[in-house]
Amino acid sequence: MLARIAPLLLLATPVMAQAPDGNAEVRAAADAFVHAQEQGDGTALDRLLARDFLFVRSSGRVGDRRDYIDGFTAPGMKLEPLVVTDRLFQRLSADVVIVGGEARLRGTENGRPLAQHYRYSDTLVRRDGRWQVAYSQITPLPLP
Repeated sequence: MLARIAPLLLLATPVMAQAPDGNAEVRAAADAFVHAQEQGDGTALDRLLARDFLFVRSSGRVGDRRDYIDGFTAPGMKLEPLVVTDRLFQRLSADVVIVGGEARLRGTENGRPLAQHYRYSDTLVRRDGRWQVAYSQITPLPLP
């Protein structure tokens, strides 16, 4: 389950670097995404993930949106606030932005502590006037 969680937090951002002008909507989507993850809000995650969402776990295994949502809404999953640093935004077009950074995740899963540290890259797309996460990939880092 721990391998399922890290990619879910890729947009988490209590600590957020400044995004370039014009990315206020992307920042708002990122904030909503982290809140949904922390709260285990499957309805919000369903809305924020593109129907064709894919993520690449640190093991290299590819998962889909159902895997991602199930990881955050699993009984016994409790996350602490997420810490994201070195946040960056790379706009590829008016409707595609890559969001990256470094994240630290802590919490418990079925009463057992969990902790992860990773660098991430997410691709957000604007479809029908709203931003959604279409692709996420993580690279594990040593725990500090």
